[in-house]
Parts: sequence; structure tokens; C-alpha cells
Amino acid sequence: MISRRKFFSITLLMVTVLFLCMCLNNLKDSWNDYAVNKYTETAENYPSKINMYIPGGSEEDSVRQEGAAGATAGETVIARRKVVCVGDEEELCMKAAAEWAAYTKRDIAKRPSLAALGDEGTAAEMLVIDPACVDWESDREIGLLTECVEAGTHLVFCGLPDVSVIKGDAQVRELLGIRKVLEEETNVSGFYLGEGFLLGGETIYLEKESPDADTFLPGSEAFPGERTFPWYLPASGTKVYMRGIPEGAAVKTENYPIVMWRKSFGTAYVFAVNGSFMEGMEGMGILSAMSAEMYSYEIYPVLNARNILLTGYPSLADENAEEMERLYSRSVKQVFQELLWPGISTILEKYGYKATCMMTPQYDYSDDELPDGKQLEYYLKIFNEHFAEVGLSGLCVSDTSAGEKLREDYRFFQDVLGGYDMVSFYAGEMPEEEIEGALQKEMLASARTVIREGPEAEIIGFLTDHVTVQRVLGDGLEYTYKNDFLIRSMATALGYSSMSFDMSRVAYPDEEGDAWEQLSRALGTTVATYGEEYGAFDGTTASECDLRIRQLLALDYSDSRTDDVIRLQVEGVTGPVWFVLRTHNEAIREMEGGSWEELERDAYLLEVTEKEVTLRLGPADERFYE
Repeated sequence: MISRRKFFSITLLMVTVLFLCMCLNNLKDSWNDYAVNKYTETAENYPSKINMYIPGGSEEDSVRQEGAAGATAGETVIARRKVVCVGDEEELCMKAAAEWAAYTKRDIAKRPSLAALGDEGTAAEMLVIDPACVDWESDREIGLLTECVEAGTHLVFCGLPDVSVIKGDAQVRELLGIRKVLEEETNVSGFYLGEGFLLGGETIYLEKESPDADTFLPGSEAFPGERTFPWYLPASGTKVYMRGIPEGAAVKTENYPIVMWRKSFGTAYVFAVNGSFMEGMEGMGILSAMSAEMYSYEIYPVLNARNILLTGYPSLADENAEEMERLYSRSVKQVFQELLWPGISTILEKYGYKATCMMTPQYDYSDDELPDGKQLEYYLKIFNEHFAEVGLSGLCVSDTSAGEKLREDYRFFQDVLGGYDMVSFYAGEMPEEEIEGALQKEMLASARTVIREGPEAEIIGFLTDHVTVQRVLGDGLEYTYKNDFLIRSMATALGYSSMSFDMSRVAYPDEEGDAWEQLSRALGTTVATYGEEYGAFDGTTASECDLRIRQLLALDYSDSRTDDVIRLQVEGVTGPVWFVLRTHNEAIREMEGGSWEELERDAYLLEVTEKEVTLRLGPADERFYE
């Protein structure tokens, strides 16, 4: 039997617990200011297009350089930062080179041919050359290329001349680092990419694991659309970064067809690519990796941003009810709330990602199912708690125009919240003129960044004077070798990745494979794979990435080295910015003016918080990497 005293104590304890729980929930709700988008608070201070730093190409930057073998003791080194692109500037490889030069703050010159080069070739850091713009039968042009190399200028050939030229000219073979043409054509069943070139480590791409040609890596320019290459063997003094895996050939790995390599000529290197790997933004990563091979160290600015975009999530209307009942015995609202979000949020948090939820209040604007305001408030609260961002998708499944959709969305947000400032806008593959029209709508009055998809979209940049653009690098629900190679390249060039997951496929499945059970496995695999490979980079929302884009485009920097000390100076920005440092068998021992984290061997992510940074290097400790 319980005494009155014990009964009173138990009752008091229960009342206290109940009171605390109610108070905590009420306090939690009062602190969750979900109706205000926190990403708009300091937007007026962000750099805009007028703050972009465009290199001017000073004579000092274009003359002083470090020898390929590295600096001698006590020598102060300033790497030359002038790049000359030789080729049609409309070609994809030339566009990639121009973008890379802009992001790394190099001065760039564009020349249509070697004949138009003049004396620039011997005064530049490197020449990026479209082989179609070289007269390979001209002794004068081959002689000019040789003069450039002898003067210390690095050459990057985005592709190769016809195999008949290489086979018939020993001077061309010597320049390109080719010892022998083993076969004029050979089929490859895969590619081997060695470690230490692109970030992400070594990897093998095998045809049998990705048989669809559209998902595989590109072939040779000589055989467009096919994985057929001339089989070249490297000359002495050559370092190979990537090889093809010959189909059905029993040969040693070192005799596999070479795909990317460099040939050493004392103080300069000649880099060559056997294939169309630089015919796109992948060329930016390849150029970054090549540049890191040219000197004893390479330091360049990056975004340090990993983005996950849940496009079309959530939808707030009870749509496609019959199909949802058949597949899940739930409404679409219940599916999104009870099945999708718990699994998505758990795996994103595990790998350090933040979600950007590109909401569409409804998918079908032509039916009678209207969005639920209570659902909007619910999601805004939980997204706030999980540090997720709410953006707006401009897409829907009906034929409703983007303008009409935005007007409907504006009325809905006004009715429920009295308005909401959208900072990020997902435009997919929407044409640029349609995006510009959308940005004029009231719903997007506060928009600062637009997320686009498609190969024609710029990776990062300014869409207008005040609105940035950032490109999705791949569909996270459909793994392909092409996407993997692009992500490796962008991680190397910009410390950037951005994956989209189309959640409308759950609500409006085209096939049984679009059921959430299958899609969730694909999402989990993608997030885990890239989360582990590039986990040192920050998980960001679209708006956080927007600020980093503005900072990167606005900054200027210079670096120098004396003995084992690197000095970095940063101008044009306030707040932290990030750099990648790549070395050769050297490790960071001390850093003043910021902090650092190892990405992989000989590659470091630097967070720079001061205008002047000092890094002290020392020999890499082999035991550390065992």
C-alpha cells in the first residue's frame, strides 16, 4: 500500500515531467522561426558580379616560374599564371580551359592557331592546344612547339592528331612521348585511372558493369561514339595516369593502351590525352591535375561544397491517390512524411550532407487537389530543425507554364504565411530566357541562386548581376561512369559536387523501379559512395554554396615559396575561403592564418581565415599512410 506521502511525491514528479515536456515543446516551437528564411538575413553584404576578380595578366605573373624538378634550397618561387589556348574558342575543350583559367585566377589568351601565337608561346605558363589547329606536317610548327618546351612552357594536347601522322613522324612521336604505335585501332573494355591524379583515388571503369554506351566514358576522337583507340606505348621519361583495358588481350598492365600521360623535357612537360575526355567540363579537373604535376606544389581556390538537392520534395497536395494507395496503402502526403523523410534525413546526416528541398506545392496544377497549408508549416519546422533549406522548384507534371505556376505558388504562400522569401530556385533544363522571366515574378523576388541541369549549363557563375548559377553534376538515382568521372573532375578542380534526386518519381512513377524501395537503395548508395570519397569537403545547402561561389569569384591571391615555407596572400573578400594544396611527398607541418585537413596523400584542404597565410611543409611520413 502506497502512503499518502509517496503518492503525493509520485504525483508531483509526474506533473513536473509533464510540465517540462510541455514547456520544452512550447519553447522549441517558439524558437523555431520557420516562417523566416534564415538564408536571407545577410544577403545585402554578399559579393555580386561587380566584385568579380578578372586577372589582368601582369608581366611578373607571366615571366617567373618554377622548374619542373622543384625549387632549390633558398629559392623564392612564383609560379607563372598565364595560359594560352590555341584553337577555336567555341570548341568544348577550349571552353573548359577558359573556365578553369578564370576560376584559378590565371591570365588567359586565346589564339586560333599556332601561326597566330607569336612570342607568347615561350612566355606562358602553358599552352592548351586543340590538335586540329596544328599543322602536323609543318616542320615550322613542330619546331615552334619544341621551342616552347625548351623555354620551359608546358604543353597540354587536348587530343591527338591522326594515328597515321604519329606513326609516320618520329619527331611528332618524340614530342608526344609515344614510343610505338602497337595497333592503329583496338577496342577497350574499360579504363584504369591511377591514384594521385584526380581526387578520389584510383578506380577501374569496366564495360561489363556499365554496358550502356551512354553511361560509359567517351571514346577516341578518331572513332566517335565508340571505345576504340589507337594503341600507343609510352616512351622513356613518360608517366601514365590513365590506361585503357584492351578487350580480350592478355598483356601486362604496363603495356595497356595509354590514355592520359606526360612526357618530361627537363624543365617542362608535354601532356597528352588519347580520347575525348577533355570535351566538356571534365577538362577542368584534368587541367587542375596536370597543373599539380608541373611544380613541386600547387595551390588554388575551391568552393568546398557538397550539395544534395531533393527536387520536387515535398509536394503538399494529395495527388495521384489511386497509384499511391496501390503501391503504399498511403496518400502521397503520408508517403513523403512517413517513408521518405526519416530515411533521407538519417543517411544525409550520417555522411555530413545538408538537404536542399526544392519544394513544389503541387505537381499537377490542372487538377482540383490543392496544397495543404498545415503540411507547409510542418515541413518548414522540421527542415529548420535539421538545417535543411527550402527552395522552390519551377517544374511540375502538368502543362502549366512556369509563370503561371509561380503565380499560384505565390498566392499559396501569401495565404498560409503572409509570404516567404525564396533564396534558391531549381530550374532544371529550363531555357535561360524562361529563367530570366521567372526571376521577375514576385515569388522569386528574393532569389539569389538558380540551380540548373544539362551539359550546356555553366558549372558556377553569375546568371545576372546579382543572381548566381550552379549546375547539378548528376542524377543521384542513376549512377553512371560519366557522372562519376565528372564528379571526380569537379572535386579536383573546384572542391564541388552537386547531386539531384527527383522525388516526383515517387509520386508519379513511370515504372515499378520508381518505387521508393528501389529508389531509396539508389539514393543510399550514391550518398554513401561520394560521402566517403569526398567527406572532407563541407556539406552545404544551395544558399550556402551561393555565398562560396561569390567569394571564390571575387577573390584574388598570390603565393610564393622559400625553402619549406609557402606564403599565401588573399585579397578581395572577407570571411573564410578555401584552397586545395597539392604536393609531391610533402606534408603540412604547421599553418598560420587558417586550418587544414588532409583530403588524400599529397592533397590538402585549406580553410583561410586571414589575409596572409604561412604554411610549413616537411617530408611525408610514410608510416602515416600504411
